[in-house]
Amino acid sequence: MLRIFICPKCYNFRIVSRNPDAICFHCGAKLHKSDLDYVEFIDMNEQERMKYKENFIKRMKMFQNEVDSILVEQEVNKLG
Repeated sequence: MLRIFICPKCYNFRIVSRNPDAICFHCGAKLHKSDLDYVEFIDMNEQERMKYKENFIKRMKMFQNEVDSILVEQEVNKLG
């Protein structure tokens, strides 16, 4: 089964058939499995792929902001 992965650092897509621990050929980062299946990805045009990539970037940034906020709160609680 072909799976679609996306890089959390450089946001490139990669189609992988067997390796669940795939790495990015561009930057070497461990890839995230996307929620796209192969047929859906192939049927997407370039604009739809870019939109998916932009939404992925937004989700990653929101997640990172939440993690950073929690870490800062924990540090404040340790000091106070």
